Amino acid sequence: MSSAPEHLLNSVASITEQRQLLSLATSLIDTIEQTMGVSQVAVINVGELPHFPQLLSSSGFTLGMDPLPPCVQACVDRGELVLCDLQTPCKVALPIKMNDTVVKVLLINDIDPDDTQLTMLRAFSRIYENFARVVQESQTDSLTGLLNRKAYDARLFHLFTCIRSETRRAPYFWMLTFDIDFFKKINDTLGHLYGDEVLLQISQVMHRCFSADDALFRFGGDEFVVLLDNKSQREVEDICRQLLAGAANIRHEKTGPVTLSIGITALNLEDNPVSVLMKADKALYFAKENGRNQWAFYHQLISHGDLLPPHIDDDIELF
Repeated sequence: MSSAPEHLLNSVASITEQRQLLSLATSLIDTIEQTMGVSQVAVINVGELPHFPQLLSSSGFTLGMDPLPPCVQACVDRGELVLCDLQTPCKVALPIKMNDTVVKVLLINDIDPDDTQLTMLRAFSRIYENFARVVQESQTDSLTGLLNRKAYDARLFHLFTCIRSETRRAPYFWMLTFDIDFFKKINDTLGHLYGDEVLLQISQVMHRCFSADDALFRFGGDEFVVLLDNKSQREVEDICRQLLAGAANIRHEKTGPVTLSIGITALNLEDNPVSVLMKADKALYFAKENGRNQWAFYHQLISHGDLLPPHIDDDIELF
């Protein structure tokens, strides 16, 4: 049986071995639950950080978020640890900051803390805060602030895990990929500095169109990918409409409005990381070759006969 100091060190190690923001926050929640014997812990996104859900909590812990709970709002306003509902047990809210701004709040809902426990909670939140900064820098694109290709594989694996545990029949998980029409012309006509400005403005449009539950990536150049969580097809269409409208507001007299070609595919049980990106890309190329400034769903192209489904010969030897 491990001693208390050894258990504490192992808890810290379990946090710092994570390399993705979601798994890092999940590890923080698990560590606090196991170390302090509590069962209602949440990390709340209060700074509209992209790539992170508004509420990440332990199993069975739900929380109304509109408006923010008073304890959470007080923590944001003061920028320091707040004790609320001062009966036993009580709530504890701790700020998690980035560049001196509160971006998340760590909330423990059922604790009777003494000074030692409060010190431990402060330490855990600081460890998470410092390491989250390192992780975020390693998996984000330096120009746009979107997630980079390095972060893509882990997020896609997470979505496939969700799909395999889902009982809903309708597809609720999607991949959307798009690029900027005639982007080379923009670079050649106005220079790469203006091209970078267009990429930055597109990323800002994306932040306005997509939710914090969606993962936004820049793969390089003008190639963007989005993994959408819990959206109906109609909601995806509405997002595409907003995305095209937002891009059209980016214009220059020498090039006109910016337009996008978008390809979309649902993530299904039979898919894998290679096949799902291939389907989205095929839908994108169809949109580009048939007029640009539009979106196309892979499954609709297949059902309408515009694309042929992939065919794999039975006699292919993989090994």
